[in-house]
Amino acid sequence: MGATNLPKSWADVSLKQLIQIEEITNDKSLDKDFAPEYTRGLLKLSVFTGESLDYYEALPIKEGRALIQSISFLNEYPKETAVNKFKCGGYTWKVSCDVNNLSGGQVIDHYEFTKNQDKILANCNKLMAMYCTPYKYFRKVKLSDKEKGELLQDVPVQVVYPLTVFFCKVYPLFLKATTDYLEKATEDLKKEMETNQERATVAG
Repeated sequence: MGATNLPKSWADVSLKQLIQIEEITNDKSLDKDFAPEYTRGLLKLSVFTGESLDYYEALPIKEGRALIQSISFLNEYPKETAVNKFKCGGYTWKVSCDVNNLSGGQVIDHYEFTKNQDKILANCNKLMAMYCTPYKYFRKVKLSDKEKGELLQDVPVQVVYPLTVFFCKVYPLFLKATTDYLEKATEDLKKEMETNQERATVAG
């Protein structure tokens, strides 16, 4: 019946699936359907089971509604509970939301990923890669931010949500931090160019 893979709570929903769910929720083209919310519900079922929309549309309405009702928890986000450690992709991940540990390049990336708040969720795995460190058998595992980001697409939403809220709140700080960083980098480059020119003049 296509119900065996349906999640029972946010703990069973991955970041990748949440992004798909949000896209369905915000898809304005579905408003033209005869029953847009019913169609959205069926499409959300498809995200979890892999069954086609045609499969669900062929079910009796009563059955379709019952399945949609079983994932009604999606209508409310999970509680914003601080997360310090979680498991994903065969690793234990430790979370450190200390922005002072980020490199200059990461500060700029953070700014780029969050400057459009509508895109924060889509970039959440990349943002989490900056703040989450993987461990295996109590030893830190060295992975690039790209490698970590790929693994973190499968992190449960109950972990993702509080960090997404954090990313939204920290954005104004990064706006100033990025500006300061770029100004300093520009000033350093200017000084370096002036020094090189002076050396060239002396050498000539």
